[in-house]
Amino acid sequence: MLPITSFMSLTDFPELARLSKAKRMKLADELWMSSIGDSSHVPRWHQETLDQRWSDYQNGKTKRLTLKQLEQRLAKS
Repeated sequence: MLPITSFMSLTDFPELARLSKAKRMKLADELWMSSIGDSSHVPRWHQETLDQRWSDYQNGKTKRLTLKQLEQRLAKS
């Protein structure tokens, strides 16, 4: 296992690489959510922007993309 201070990638964890895409996405979400309570500072305006975007998403005010649509958009840029 690599020290926590070094860069880690999925190839360092072959058992994770074998997970389905859905399970890897769930794990990524859990990792992301676990970092919310850490000591890193988020500027107030960042938090306000994120809160507004999350609210818009939850209320159906934003256009949702499928993974395929997102991949196509990213491939164009």
